[in-house]
Amino acid sequence: MSLTSKLPVYLLLVAISAGGSLSYDVPKATVKVNSPKGFEVSIPHEPGISLFAFHGKVNEEMDDLGDQTWAADIVSSRNGRWTYRNRNQKLQTGDVLYYWTTARYHGIDYHNYNQVHVVGGGDSQRIDVNGSNGGHQPIVANGHNTINIFVQ
Repeated sequence: MSLTSKLPVYLLLVAISAGGSLSYDVPKATVKVNSPKGFEVSIPHEPGISLFAFHGKVNEEMDDLGDQTWAADIVSSRNGRWTYRNRNQKLQTGDVLYYWTTARYHGIDYHNYNQVHVVGGGDSQRIDVNGSNGGHQPIVANGHNTINIFVQ
Protein backbone atom coordinates (compact mmCIF):
# COMPACT_ATOMS: atom_id res chain seq x y z
CA MET A 1 0.00 0.00 0.00
CA SER A 2 1.45 3.38 -0.98
CA LEU A 3 1.66 6.45 1.21
CA THR A 4 -1.00 8.27 -0.84
CA SER A 5 -3.46 5.41 -0.42
CA LYS A 6 -2.88 5.42 3.36
CA LEU A 7 -3.44 9.19 3.65
CA PRO A 8 -7.29 9.13 3.63
CA VAL A 9 -7.28 6.41 6.32
CA TYR A 10 -4.79 8.40 8.40
CA LEU A 11 -6.83 11.63 8.06
CA LEU A 12 -10.01 9.76 9.03
CA LEU A 13 -8.35 8.38 12.19
CA VAL A 14 -7.07 11.86 13.12
CA ALA A 15 -10.55 13.35 12.61
CA ILE A 16 -12.19 10.65 14.73
CA SER A 17 -9.70 11.01 17.58
CA ALA A 18 -9.93 14.81 17.54
CA GLY A 19 -13.74 14.72 17.44
CA GLY A 20 -13.89 12.27 20.33
CA SER A 21 -11.75 14.50 22.52
CA LEU A 22 -13.87 17.62 21.97
CA SER A 23 -15.95 18.48 24.98
CA TYR A 24 -17.46 21.53 26.56
CA ASP A 25 -18.92 22.03 30.01
CA VAL A 26 -22.02 24.19 29.97
CA PRO A 27 -21.60 26.87 32.65
CA LYS A 28 -23.80 26.41 35.73
CA ALA A 29 -26.83 28.61 35.30
CA THR A 30 -27.65 31.48 37.61
CA VAL A 31 -31.29 31.65 38.72
CA LYS A 32 -32.70 35.03 39.75
CA VAL A 33 -36.19 35.25 41.26
CA ASN A 34 -37.88 38.56 40.56
CA SER A 35 -40.45 40.31 42.73
CA PRO A 36 -43.43 40.38 42.64
CA LYS A 37 -43.29 37.74 39.90
CA GLY A 38 -41.04 36.27 37.27
CA PHE A 39 -37.60 34.73 37.17
CA GLU A 40 -34.49 34.59 35.00
CA VAL A 41 -32.08 31.77 34.22
CA SER A 42 -28.79 32.71 32.57
CA ILE A 43 -25.24 31.70 31.75
CA PRO A 44 -22.31 34.00 30.95
CA HIS A 45 -21.43 34.59 27.33
CA GLU A 46 -18.33 32.88 26.02
CA PRO A 47 -16.90 33.15 22.50
CA GLY A 48 -18.27 30.20 20.54
CA ILE A 49 -21.76 30.12 22.10
CA SER A 50 -24.45 30.78 19.50
CA LEU A 51 -27.57 29.58 21.37
CA PHE A 52 -28.81 29.01 24.92
CA ALA A 53 -31.86 26.86 25.68
CA PHE A 54 -33.84 26.56 28.89
CA HIS A 55 -36.35 23.81 29.76
CA GLY A 56 -38.05 23.90 33.15
CA LYS A 57 -40.90 23.02 35.45
CA VAL A 58 -41.83 24.18 38.95
CA ASN A 59 -42.51 21.86 41.92
CA GLU A 60 -42.59 18.74 39.76
CA GLU A 61 -39.64 16.78 38.46
CA MET A 62 -39.41 16.24 34.72
CA ASP A 63 -39.89 12.63 33.64
CA ASP A 64 -38.24 12.99 30.24
CA LEU A 65 -36.79 15.62 27.93
CA GLY A 66 -40.23 16.54 26.56
CA ASP A 67 -41.86 16.95 29.98
CA GLN A 68 -41.59 20.66 30.81
CA THR A 69 -43.71 23.73 31.38
CA TRP A 70 -41.27 26.09 29.67
CA ALA A 71 -38.97 25.49 26.72
CA ALA A 72 -37.20 28.36 25.02
CA ASP A 73 -34.24 28.95 22.73
CA ILE A 74 -32.37 32.21 23.30
CA VAL A 75 -30.57 33.25 20.12
CA SER A 76 -28.57 36.25 21.33
CA SER A 77 -26.81 37.36 24.47
CA ARG A 78 -27.36 40.70 26.20
CA ASN A 79 -25.01 42.44 28.58
CA GLY A 80 -22.63 39.49 28.51
CA ARG A 81 -25.24 36.85 29.44
CA TRP A 82 -27.55 34.40 27.70
CA THR A 83 -30.81 34.83 29.62
CA TYR A 84 -34.20 33.13 29.65
CA ARG A 85 -36.76 35.54 31.14
CA ASN A 86 -40.14 34.52 32.48
CA ARG A 87 -42.17 37.56 33.48
CA ASN A 88 -45.38 35.75 34.49
CA GLN A 89 -44.62 32.93 36.95
CA LYS A 90 -44.87 33.85 40.62
CA LEU A 91 -42.40 31.78 42.62
CA GLN A 92 -42.85 31.42 46.37
CA THR A 93 -40.24 30.62 49.01
CA GLY A 94 -39.80 26.85 49.02
CA ASP A 95 -40.82 26.35 45.37
CA VAL A 96 -38.46 24.08 43.48
CA LEU A 97 -37.45 24.91 39.90
CA TYR A 98 -36.38 21.78 38.02
CA TYR A 99 -34.58 22.57 34.78
CA TRP A 100 -31.97 21.71 32.21
CA THR A 101 -30.00 23.97 29.91
CA THR A 102 -28.28 23.68 26.56
CA ALA A 103 -25.47 25.76 25.08
CA ARG A 104 -24.64 25.53 21.40
CA TYR A 105 -20.86 25.85 21.39
CA HIS A 106 -19.09 25.97 18.00
CA GLY A 107 -22.18 24.44 16.40
CA ILE A 108 -22.53 21.47 18.80
CA ASP A 109 -25.19 21.29 21.52
CA TYR A 110 -24.01 20.54 25.05
CA HIS A 111 -26.45 19.95 27.92
CA ASN A 112 -26.57 20.42 31.66
CA TYR A 113 -29.34 18.05 32.82
CA ASN A 114 -31.05 17.53 36.19
CA GLN A 115 -30.61 21.02 37.61
CA VAL A 116 -32.56 22.16 40.69
CA HIS A 117 -33.06 25.57 42.30
CA VAL A 118 -34.95 26.00 45.58
CA VAL A 119 -36.53 29.43 45.90
CA GLY A 120 -35.37 31.12 49.07
CA GLY A 121 -32.23 29.02 49.22
CA GLY A 122 -29.90 31.96 48.77
CA ASP A 123 -32.19 34.23 46.74
CA SER A 124 -32.63 36.82 49.43
CA GLN A 125 -30.26 39.34 50.90
CA ARG A 126 -30.51 40.21 54.59
CA ILE A 127 -29.39 43.57 55.90
CA ASP A 128 -29.47 44.42 59.61
CA VAL A 129 -30.02 48.06 60.45
CA ASN A 130 -30.11 49.87 63.76
CA GLY A 131 -33.50 51.24 64.70
CA SER A 132 -34.07 54.60 66.39
CA ASN A 133 -34.55 52.81 69.72
CA GLY A 134 -31.18 51.03 69.41
CA GLY A 135 -32.64 47.66 68.36
CA HIS A 136 -31.68 45.73 65.25
CA GLN A 137 -34.21 45.42 62.45
CA PRO A 138 -33.63 43.00 59.54
CA ILE A 139 -34.55 43.96 56.00
CA VAL A 140 -34.95 40.99 53.66
CA ALA A 141 -34.97 41.72 49.94
CA ASN A 142 -36.17 38.98 47.59
CA GLY A 143 -35.74 39.11 43.84
CA HIS A 144 -34.45 42.52 42.80
CA ASN A 145 -32.07 43.39 45.58
CA THR A 146 -32.46 47.13 45.29
CA ILE A 147 -33.42 49.07 48.38
CA ASN A 148 -34.27 52.75 48.25
CA ILE A 149 -33.80 54.60 51.50
CA PHE A 150 -35.37 58.03 51.88
CA VAL A 151 -34.18 60.32 54.66
CA GLN A 152 -36.32 63.22 55.78
